[in-house]
Amino acid sequence: MKRFFVLLVLVCCWTAGAPAQASNTTTDASFKGFIEIEAGRSLYIDWKKAAPGAPTIVLLHGLTYNIASWNQLVAAAAQFNYGILRYDPTGMGETLLLDQGVHGIVRIEDQARDLDLLTKKIGLRGKLNLVGLSYGGGLAIAFARDYAERVDNAILMAPFTEPLKGQDTMIRSQIAWTRLTFPLNPASDDDLYAYFLRQNVFYVYPLTEPSMLENSYKPEAVFQMTQGIRKFDAYKASQKFPAASVHLVIAGQDQYIERPVMEKFWSQVPEKARASKLVILRSEHKIPESQPEFAAAWINAILGKSKDLAQGRSFTGDPRTGEVEVSSK
Repeated sequence: MKRFFVLLVLVCCWTAGAPAQASNTTTDASFKGFIEIEAGRSLYIDWKKAAPGAPTIVLLHGLTYNIASWNQLVAAAAQFNYGILRYDPTGMGETLLLDQGVHGIVRIEDQARDLDLLTKKIGLRGKLNLVGLSYGGGLAIAFARDYAERVDNAILMAPFTEPLKGQDTMIRSQIAWTRLTFPLNPASDDDLYAYFLRQNVFYVYPLTEPSMLENSYKPEAVFQMTQGIRKFDAYKASQKFPAASVHLVIAGQDQYIERPVMEKFWSQVPEKARASKLVILRSEHKIPESQPEFAAAWINAILGKSKDLAQGRSFTGDPRTGEVEVSSK
């Protein structure tokens, strides 16, 4: 087996082909606050601007999170000169508080459009390096489907590709029980699915994600965002990825998404679009918090155009030793 160390990757230099972003809208090295993306609509961002000629990564966080969920990864990446843009999409974090809640389904396609508007608004008009966790991974996939010409790298960390198996099975069994018990119930299956999903989000999610209770708007927002992505066909959308753009990162001990689901998605991504697949041992679903230093080093290797991370190669990484092993599959 071929092995190398992430420590060696940390010092890789930017190649001549590293994508440079368009000029910034201000001369400040960083910006934190709201950006109006269109009349009456703003998103909250935290932007550390890139060194001259260096790329920028766009961090897309998970469903129940906010930009603070990236704090450890951002700290670990402080030694690198690439820019970092993180923001709260509609229904999340400071943006949710500004909007005082959401008032209907938040479609993942609209989130992708907002990402396009936001990056262009602040002067990042070229190709983007997306780093998406969970729901944010689903957003990256949706963005690639609708704006493929704007994607350089899509680093997908335990991305949403289909509804959570346990939750989906439970809800469908509740629908079946309702049909059996109340055969004259006029509600459609879709109506019943939404009814039971809302119950699950409001009463079960807080047990595993206490942050669900951080403000009164959040449970409804999480429900409406789930409604807006649960029918999204990530497998079909993955066909739009540009060549050599997809870097899949799998958590070795993911408590939410089973490994076969990630492998299924990888098998559906067109071969020409696959760049690398990494399994991080001893990592939970929240990879940026579980293994921030290792994740930051891997991102740095990808942005540095490491020749090893190409042609759909598969790797297993051990954060304890910093060792990465080329896998047979």
